[in-house]
Amino acid sequence: MSTTWPLFDQIVGTFFLVLFVLAIIDSMNVGVKANLAPFMVGMAVAAIGMSFGTGAGYAINPARDLGPRLFCWLMGWGTNAFPGPYGYWWVPIIGPLVGAPLGVALYKFFIADTLSAKAACAPTSQGADFGAEEGRAPMDAKRGAT
Repeated sequence: MSTTWPLFDQIVGTFFLVLFVLAIIDSMNVGVKANLAPFMVGMAVAAIGMSFGTGAGYAINPARDLGPRLFCWLMGWGTNAFPGPYGYWWVPIIGPLVGAPLGVALYKFFIADTLSAKAACAPTSQGADFGAEEGRAPMDAKRGAT
């Protein structure tokens, strides 16, 4: 059996996890309200697990596979832990380490840069209230006084 497809599965799953988490927590993005960000991250993990979890066990994080594998090895389960079935032990470690930077790069290039450029080009929404916040009258009040 080849480890190519499970490796691809881990790369894509981690890619989507990082992409979703960045979209949820980005302050420039519309984002979730009412402190629902942890719930939405959990929903993203569940969705990734349901869609990508069947091929490679849905590690999408090296700690989710390496820690239990080290424990099993220390408890004497031997080759079941390392090298694992078909020499698989390295796939849930390398896959997320490749997928996460790809997710960050794609988010930064296509989404974060676009959101910051959009914010820079947008007219300020503070308008007349900006002067009132500093203790000055809005522009309309000044116009009527002259």
